[in-house]
Amino acid sequence: MYDFKFADIGEGIHEGRILKWLKNEGEAVSEGETLVIIETDKVNAEIPAPVSGTLTKQGAKEGEAILVGNTLVLIDDGKGEAPAETKKDAGVIGEIEVSDAVIEPVRDHETRETPKRTLATPVARMLAKELGIDISHVRGSGEHGRVLKEDILKLRAESEQKTEAAGGEKRVPISSTRKAIVKAMATSKAAIPHTVLMDEANVGALVEFRKRTKGIAEAKGIKLTYMAFIMKAALLAIKKYPIFNASFDQEAEEIVYKDSVNLGIAVDTEEGLVVPNIKNAENKSVFELAKALQELAEAARNRTLKLSQIQNGTFTITNFGAFDSLFGTPIIKHPEVAILGVGKIHKKPIVLDDEIKIGEILPLSLAVDHRIIDGADAGRFLIRIKEYLENPTLLLLS
Repeated sequence: MYDFKFADIGEGIHEGRILKWLKNEGEAVSEGETLVIIETDKVNAEIPAPVSGTLTKQGAKEGEAILVGNTLVLIDDGKGEAPAETKKDAGVIGEIEVSDAVIEPVRDHETRETPKRTLATPVARMLAKELGIDISHVRGSGEHGRVLKEDILKLRAESEQKTEAAGGEKRVPISSTRKAIVKAMATSKAAIPHTVLMDEANVGALVEFRKRTKGIAEAKGIKLTYMAFIMKAALLAIKKYPIFNASFDQEAEEIVYKDSVNLGIAVDTEEGLVVPNIKNAENKSVFELAKALQELAEAARNRTLKLSQIQNGTFTITNFGAFDSLFGTPIIKHPEVAILGVGKIHKKPIVLDDEIKIGEILPLSLAVDHRIIDGADAGRFLIRIKEYLENPTLLLLS
């Protein structure tokens, strides 16, 4: 008997909700075949079977929550009852599915006392949970009285109006995604002694280079942004200074160098900040990076990311220039050791060959883990990035 548990998948995700069972009790399953779709704070994930056999028990029903470490399914694999210490956890996540199917409500200690059952879409149920709203008290406007996302938002707006009319303070529960962000940021600041270097790159040549190549990219269906060039510059700098693509094992007092660069890009979404990453980014061209970035950003905003795409990042770039900002002090994503922040490209007077000219200036902020990266190394890394951005032809020749 194989006890298949809901795994600790990281990224602050500690529970999920059964969205849809694809295999029922008593049915035969094959290794790798999708068993169930689980809704988490950030993605909806397909969970494949780890072994072949017969599904003898489901750990939770559709609409119910399941915690990390709880049994997801029992599979009779013909090997008898497995000792507790040999039972394995789920660790492989497949494709993502988005559904608007009606889910029966979770029956906790309170709801067991009443036979009332609330119909609601998964999105509405998750939103109600994030806002601390009892969904059984929401009047549904959908078919058969099911609760929709709009019903939850309407109830919240009415509650806020009442609070404002009464005066005083207002308390709003944070979402589960925001809770994950809070935990991650607190861990990073508590564990990593940050130091930040700031500089500016004159990217006039890059601006002109992008203008000349933008049409070529569009013909291939690629949106060529400045970020793709910045990503390539960072990857080439990492090749020269691999410590920026490492982590620090404080307990063992060892620096762990990564074989490949899983380049994370911070993406702003309605639910909060998400940092998906491009696997093996060091092997990609500028056009390939641009295409991968475009796909990741769309998936992040549509909640169709795979869990593998938000795990195991090794270096991150964040773009606060998208919000009309010049400089910032980015927070390193633990357990990474560095993060590059980029501001908006803007025109300003600069001195070239003893003459005042108008330059296209890109602000750069580099935060590093000062336990293993000294200021001098950070300075050399930033200089190398500037060299590539100020001479974009090097991005293609290197």
